[in-house]
Amino acid sequence: MKKRNKKLFALRTKVFWFFFSKKNCFLLFLAAAAPATQRVEDAARLRVLEGKLDDTAHALAASLDAQREAAADIARRTRDLNALLPLALRLSLYPSETILAAQAPADQALEGLLVAQGLGAELARQVAELRRRQNDAAALAHTITHTQKTLQAERAAQRALAAALEQQLRQAKGSAPADRGESGAAALAASLQAAKAADLPGAVAAMTRAQAQAAARAAQDAARADRQNQGAQNAARARQVALSRPAGPGLAGAPLVTPVAGRIVRAWGAPAEDGPATGVTFSTAPAAFVSSPCTGRVGFAAPFRSYGRLIIVECGGGYDFVLAGMDRLDAVVGAQVRAGEPVGRMADFDPAESADRPGLYVELRRGGSAVDPMPYLKRKGS
Repeated sequence: MKKRNKKLFALRTKVFWFFFSKKNCFLLFLAAAAPATQRVEDAARLRVLEGKLDDTAHALAASLDAQREAAADIARRTRDLNALLPLALRLSLYPSETILAAQAPADQALEGLLVAQGLGAELARQVAELRRRQNDAAALAHTITHTQKTLQAERAAQRALAAALEQQLRQAKGSAPADRGESGAAALAASLQAAKAADLPGAVAAMTRAQAQAAARAAQDAARADRQNQGAQNAARARQVALSRPAGPGLAGAPLVTPVAGRIVRAWGAPAEDGPATGVTFSTAPAAFVSSPCTGRVGFAAPFRSYGRLIIVECGGGYDFVLAGMDRLDAVVGAQVRAGEPVGRMADFDPAESADRPGLYVELRRGGSAVDPMPYLKRKGS
């Protein structure tokens, strides 16, 4: 009878702990959901504004290029005309005297007169073309002035909305617990293993392997704890629940998210120095926020090799999104993030001065292999 009561008590304890853990997870989810939802919504509004800013920046760059081209063309045409103007002026004033001044047979003199007439027509055409290019340059100067004013207004709006989002991010960091529990500790340990890898595939593999090993150890500890006292059993089961919980819901049926405001400059599979590109590179708007493409857990957030500041978001279902090239990281290892929630920010630059825009590299890995991320990303304008 005592043995039976002991087994029944152990079963009740397991059931209680299971629901207790689920309840705690649900309460934590409710506590974090409201501010996270607000950050996602504000980031989406800011991304629309940054998309307009990106379009305006490209329009300004195109106008400035056209202006430089027009200025060079005008200078070239002016030099050509200046070399011919003295002769053209003499021909216009003294056509016969200019032709007859040179000792030449009559037929050659006649030919020279015809050439002189043709030269006059060509000069008139070039003068007209020069004036057209000068008018083009004046129109471009007007367009550039208008575009610069539009850009300034859009950047002011971006700064205002970004300031509100920055405040939310600071509050989120301030309210986050210093110790994220067993899951956070395991994620941090896994990220340290990933940082030692020689390349990106190795980093993702090391992170995944360390997470799996931690979950396996927790399961073994929970099995051994069944033979120990009640406190040890509860602690072991809590650790097992924390480490066996999926990082995210996966990508099946997940909403499409635009990771950053910008445009693709290198597509998946495009030729690269070391073979076909295994990710997608976006040129971005100035100081654009970068959002997580999926709901999941931050498994890595630090500079890595030549990639610069890099974040790996574990989406669940064997999927990991890699985001690299940011100027600043706004997420920490072990943090849960929502799809569309800001996790970093790109470098700022002046579109009128910078020819090389910062690039965000986005790679999606499934089961250790790189796959095309575009089916899971929202395209601009869609």
